[in-house]
Amino acid sequence: MVTRLELAVDARELASEQSALLDLIDTLQFAQLDNVKLPQIVVVGDQSAGKSSVLEALTGTPFPRDAGACTRFATEIRLRRAANPSMAVSIIPDKNLSFAEQEGLRQFGGSVSPSMPFEHLMRSAVDLIAPKNIPGRFAARDILVVEKRGPDMPLLTLVDLPGLVRNANNDQSLEDIRTIEALSDRYMKSSRTIILAVVGGNSDYVQAPILTKARHFDPQGSRTIGVLTKPDLTESIGLEDKFIDLVKNKDKRNDFKLGWYVLLNPGPREPGQPWPTAEERRRAEADFFSRGKWSSLPSSVCGARALMQKLSVQLQQHIGKHVHVLRKQIQAALDDCEAELKSLGDAKDTPEEMRTELVDLFSASKELVIPAVYGFYKNPPKKNFFRVTADPRGTPAQNLRARATEENDRFSARIRSQGRKLSFAASAARAPGDPPVEDRAKREFVSQEVEMLLRQIRGSEFPMDPKPRAVYMLFQSYSENWPKLAQEHKDNLGVVCNQFLGELIDYAWPKRMREPLRRHFLEPHMKALMTKAQHELDLITQDMTLEVQPYDPEYEERLRAWHAKVSAEGVVVSEADEVLEKMLIFYDLAAKTFVRNVITQVVERHLLQGMYSLFNSVEVIGLSNDVVEAIAAENKETRDRRQTLKVQKAAIEEAKEICASLAMRKELRAYAEVGVSDAEDTSDEDSLDENRPPPKRTSKGSASSRFSRHHQQQQYASEVQRSGTATAAPAGPGIPQAPPASQHIPTPTTPVYRPSGQVHTPHNVDNNTVDEWYTTSSPRPPQQAPPPPPPRPGKVRPDDDGYAAQAPRSHGYSNAHHNPYVPSEVGESDGLRLQARRV
Repeated sequence: MVTRLELAVDARELASEQSALLDLIDTLQFAQLDNVKLPQIVVVGDQSAGKSSVLEALTGTPFPRDAGACTRFATEIRLRRAANPSMAVSIIPDKNLSFAEQEGLRQFGGSVSPSMPFEHLMRSAVDLIAPKNIPGRFAARDILVVEKRGPDMPLLTLVDLPGLVRNANNDQSLEDIRTIEALSDRYMKSSRTIILAVVGGNSDYVQAPILTKARHFDPQGSRTIGVLTKPDLTESIGLEDKFIDLVKNKDKRNDFKLGWYVLLNPGPREPGQPWPTAEERRRAEADFFSRGKWSSLPSSVCGARALMQKLSVQLQQHIGKHVHVLRKQIQAALDDCEAELKSLGDAKDTPEEMRTELVDLFSASKELVIPAVYGFYKNPPKKNFFRVTADPRGTPAQNLRARATEENDRFSARIRSQGRKLSFAASAARAPGDPPVEDRAKREFVSQEVEMLLRQIRGSEFPMDPKPRAVYMLFQSYSENWPKLAQEHKDNLGVVCNQFLGELIDYAWPKRMREPLRRHFLEPHMKALMTKAQHELDLITQDMTLEVQPYDPEYEERLRAWHAKVSAEGVVVSEADEVLEKMLIFYDLAAKTFVRNVITQVVERHLLQGMYSLFNSVEVIGLSNDVVEAIAAENKETRDRRQTLKVQKAAIEEAKEICASLAMRKELRAYAEVGVSDAEDTSDEDSLDENRPPPKRTSKGSASSRFSRHHQQQQYASEVQRSGTATAAPAGPGIPQAPPASQHIPTPTTPVYRPSGQVHTPHNVDNNTVDEWYTTSSPRPPQQAPPPPPPRPGKVRPDDDGYAAQAPRSHGYSNAHHNPYVPSEVGESDGLRLQARRV
């Protein structure tokens, strides 16, 4: 048998879990993570649909109509529990504003008090966010945060968006209307957004733009909750039956799986007339829905309290379903934040401190240059500069020796294939009896080039005597392509070295130093290395004109072999034939020497070994203070960005700790075990239907049975309180059917009666506040996405401006309830985000 103590403990545990979920979301908002999208509830509707009255019913606080607080920008309303009532207002600035503008908006806010009324704070916020005299500030992306705490508050967050306007008017132009449309679309299109569509009963709902939008963004109706306001006006326009059918989900075009709810708006108030209390509103709603045609609706869909329960439970389930994915995204965000912080480096104020920092960076860089130059690619401790797997895109630029070897091989092959002025390759296509094409080409070259050269260089020697310079002269002409190919090879290796340096400084150096380092140090030093390499190459190409005989036995061996071959074949050769053959043998031997000299004396001596000596710490000592400051000093934007990232990192670490704790709770693990897969969770096609059957758990005390127990007790007890008898309560749209009176209720779910007659259930523990959390959904089976290609390890490439994320506000606020939360961008990329938003 379930005791009162067990029920009370269960209720407190559930309330604690709900609060922890919202704390997680608030922390993530503060961290301003664009890549972590959270589940959310967005309140949308026409400008005159009664959205403000819905929010007032949920919060118990009237919003000033004339201040424009609910019609000019998004307003985030956070309802939390606390022993003592309090209310605070703050602003989340648009991340696209300048840092100074964001800081100005962050400083706004405070607690509501007799000396600082809520209406005054709202008016001040409107003047800051959307001043009327500044163009383009209508429907700004700044978010006003209203946080209300109290012992009877539900655990709920809603986002109220500007009301949809059909026609331009004195206050809103056509451009304003388009801006509002874009703002609402940005929130509604995310598959992780629950749409709270508000429709007024003062006009035919078929003309309501919000329903058209809801059907467009949620065609299955699986993530939309409908709310009808002003039901007392439906009779006057002759549409009472039509609206009742709408709430009963009988209109198939607007059939929402999460159900429809109906609220009675308070009547107009005279100036100075107090706002009706929650009890007064509850009595008025109970009276209205107990008579006439509206009495046919189940009480579970009537009134502000029913809607409050639905939203609170739905939001907690929505968050709980995605906790396991949030955990992965939080870790990824933390890794990115730490990487960017590392890329910014530590702040240094004096030239001596900057010089010391440069020495450390030079030393760390040389640790990476050594394995790259010598080709063993072993990462130093705590570094991951070099890949440990093959890169499908080709040899990484980090592997300098391998890249240089590839270019050397290519250079050697080009000398062999393109170094000859003429090619004497044989051809397979020739007429029978004709000499090979190679022979014909050689014969033509002998007659047109060699014989002519021999006649033109005759001197005082006797006829038939050899001309020793003929071979050298012929060689210089035949190898005229070598200097061009060698020049291209040297330039290619310069590119390879520069690409390596680019990877190196992007990995090892703070972002602010990279461009100054290139400009003040690397470019001059690389230019000097390339100049030395060019000078060495010029010497090698000049040596081609030296007439030095080959001191290689191979030359004589190949020449004797040629003589023996032509003698055996009985071929008569001329002086020109022999000179050409000597030149071709000499060419082959000289080509090997030339390739080796270029690779050894140009590439190795000056470029690769130059890389090794480039980051010599002694170089830093010789730098002037001006150069040191030019490289290492930081500007105000860098300092601001570092401070922003430090605050953001602290918030992410806090969120990581909260999320890890939540993910291990058995209630949430039930969601994780059957929750959406990663692929579904990042897809805007996912409808996130919360009304699927709950997961079946048969273990005693399991999450599923516990949720079911709370749900059955709440449904059954509500009916007992309402009618005094244990009859079956009619189930509204999206509400599970309570057990009928004739059905036996097992002992664990039997309500316990107090002496006063009040039913004691998890729902009414703690002053009858809403703290149950039951499940009505079973997410679709996970789908496996194909793995992405492996990333390049250690590659840190933050955006050029370095300001992709918003700057999180400081925690240093004097007011304990003024927590500056920062939103992530909604609906513009895959991910998660939780809140409720009103239009």
